[in-house]
Amino acid sequence: MKQYQEYPVTEYMDFKAMLDGCGAHYGTRPLFREKAGDGIKDTDCEAFTRLVNRLGAAFLGLGLLDGGKIAVIGETSVKWVATYFAAVCGGAVIVPVDRELPVDEMAYILNDSEAKAIIYSPTMRDEMEQLERTVPGMQYFIGMEAEDENHKWRSMDALVADVPDADIAAYTAIPQDRDALSTILYTSGTTGQSKGVMLCQKNILSAAIGGLKLFQVGKTSMSILPIHHVFEMTHGIVEMIINGTTICISDSLRYFLQNLQLFQPEAMFVVSAYVEMMYKKIWAGAQADGKAGQLEKLIEHSNELLAQGTDKRAELFQFIRDAFGGKLSMLLCAGAPLDAMYVKFFREIGILLLQGFGLTETSPLVSANRNEYIVDASAGAPIYCCEVKILDPDENGEGEVLVKGDQVMLGYYKNEQATAEVFMDGWFHTGDMGRIDDAGLLYITGRKKNVIILSNGKNIYPEEIEGYYLHIPYVKEIIVYAPASGEKKDQLCAEVFLEEAFREEMGDIKALDSLSKDIAEINKQLPGYKQVHNVALRDTMFEKTTKKSIKRHAM
Repeated sequence: MKQYQEYPVTEYMDFKAMLDGCGAHYGTRPLFREKAGDGIKDTDCEAFTRLVNRLGAAFLGLGLLDGGKIAVIGETSVKWVATYFAAVCGGAVIVPVDRELPVDEMAYILNDSEAKAIIYSPTMRDEMEQLERTVPGMQYFIGMEAEDENHKWRSMDALVADVPDADIAAYTAIPQDRDALSTILYTSGTTGQSKGVMLCQKNILSAAIGGLKLFQVGKTSMSILPIHHVFEMTHGIVEMIINGTTICISDSLRYFLQNLQLFQPEAMFVVSAYVEMMYKKIWAGAQADGKAGQLEKLIEHSNELLAQGTDKRAELFQFIRDAFGGKLSMLLCAGAPLDAMYVKFFREIGILLLQGFGLTETSPLVSANRNEYIVDASAGAPIYCCEVKILDPDENGEGEVLVKGDQVMLGYYKNEQATAEVFMDGWFHTGDMGRIDDAGLLYITGRKKNVIILSNGKNIYPEEIEGYYLHIPYVKEIIVYAPASGEKKDQLCAEVFLEEAFREEMGDIKALDSLSKDIAEINKQLPGYKQVHNVALRDTMFEKTTKKSIKRHAM
């Protein structure tokens, strides 16, 4: 197994030490940048740490610390992040809540976690009023902006303005326990009731430091993923603070391209859906301008120059980078495995796309590609603090991926049975299927629970098969599933949702005929048992979780 050189990283033991030391990494550069009207508002390390300490002291004065549960909900903001650190550094447990959940699911999380306070953004006020009736244990609703105050409804601005100096001193003196429960993250799984994943500071810091030891990021990033997701909090926030990277906060996917122009980031942490969207925008723009053929030839020319030792990508493809702010040079992607063609394409135009693998239960990073060593189809090498092995590998070396290390969760909150089901002899069972090559790189092929077993004994991972057919430009979503019993029980089926414009232009009959022909061409490249033969068009997109994963069980 290959040994990978690690980059030097400051290894903080806890969040308080990280915040106290962040000024050394940033100097005069801002820690956060946010939109403010038509301009930008900067927050430096000193101002942010002061906000964290004053808010933490306010929590102390309200009796919310010492193991208490504090929930937070809303879009990404400096105040959201300050709430997170103020709670955890004070010995409380933070419970991030997905703002896109139905109110009854929010209520379930708040009741199950036994949260005593919730800090919310102004956009969530209506939901808070509904939750007041369904979460009887909630003592405080604290608005991030000004509120009409009474005992139960409070304003964060007023709390931090009025906090006594003695409470600030008492708060900053609270000792840190990096192994204690600090975060409960409720998974929005594709099946069943969500479970509360318990993490500690050591888990999150280990994953963040593990990422920085594998790859280098520039000095400006843009935060675009939902802040309650562990991927964004661990890598988009904590890792960037350790790295001294200015974090630019994008306020909405709707303004994604405008925010790229405003902040001009060098790097972004993304999921596969963003990569696919950016790829399609590049090619759609080229086709609309009648220059798709020229772009293909330009890539071919650039690759020929690279083969001769001359790198002209920055010059040749600056017009593409200009569409993404002008300075974007790195995308770090986790979530559903990416097709290797995306990694190859972005590298060819001068944007490094590093794919990794992880889960909420692993804080989340398990493995990642690195700046100077990338294998397009792989999820990279395991990070420094964990071990990875394959359970009962088959003849192809494929089996369930098991993980052991400092970034692995403490367990599921109030659910010992579920915890016991995923741990065996200290190894966490990810539920993902994969293999490890001779160089120690991990490859993810699908989810164990989604496996299709044909009558001939062949195992099919639908995610792999779906990846082939997603190459068809007008295929927006596809689910491959097991055939019904009968004469053609070993012929795979698929439901497909097409790009709306294509289907409207072609009509259902011609669209299905075109799809069938394109699928037949792809089938020629696949072994018989991996070919899709029975296809149905969908009129609506598939039902999804708030992570935008398709709920397969809902089909």
